[in-house]
Amino acid sequence: MRTCYRFLPTADDVEVLIEGESDWVAQWRTKLGLSDIGWLQRLGADEGGDDEVVDNSSSIAVASKPLPGPTPDPNKVVTVRRTIGDMNLDDEMQKLGILKTESPTVEMLIEILDEYDEAPLPPSSGITTEPILEGWLREVLRLAVRRFGAMGLPVDVIIQALEGRHDLDEDLVEKWIERQYELGKLVKVYGGSRLGYGPAPMWLDAA
Repeated sequence: MRTCYRFLPTADDVEVLIEGESDWVAQWRTKLGLSDIGWLQRLGADEGGDDEVVDNSSSIAVASKPLPGPTPDPNKVVTVRRTIGDMNLDDEMQKLGILKTESPTVEMLIEILDEYDEAPLPPSSGITTEPILEGWLREVLRLAVRRFGAMGLPVDVIIQALEGRHDLDEDLVEKWIERQYELGKLVKVYGGSRLGYGPAPMWLDAA
């Protein structure tokens, strides 16, 4: 009877495969010290016998590494039962110290920016045609990301928050913002039907 023996150690990438007469396969398993592990399959039967495939894997223990740490004790696992939909996610997030993301409104941004004594400066390492506007733009997006946890702001919110803080024609502000995206200073954020922009990390943190 021809048989096939297969064994794949968990620690190595070498697969052991022995195929041949059953006595010859058993002999090599013994020589290699693999008598009690692995997977054995019958490939064929002698004349007059059946050709049923036999899986002896259930009677052969597969070698495995012991798991690190103590043996898990199911009795120590705390059982928590809740009605589906009954958990208040906002309350649970507050308990864990996770702040809920909140996109700032135009009024909130204007109120903060009005407290500045002077206009923020753009990155000194970059070249800009509108340094005052770029400084305010970077500050608005810095507030959105680091104070409110938002990835970006809708373009109309940005334009309204910057109104009156630059010398550029209002009709050209949106085109100028798009140009900053093309220069790699901004990233686009899509949310529904509204287009938004967020700061590129290198531009936001540039000195």
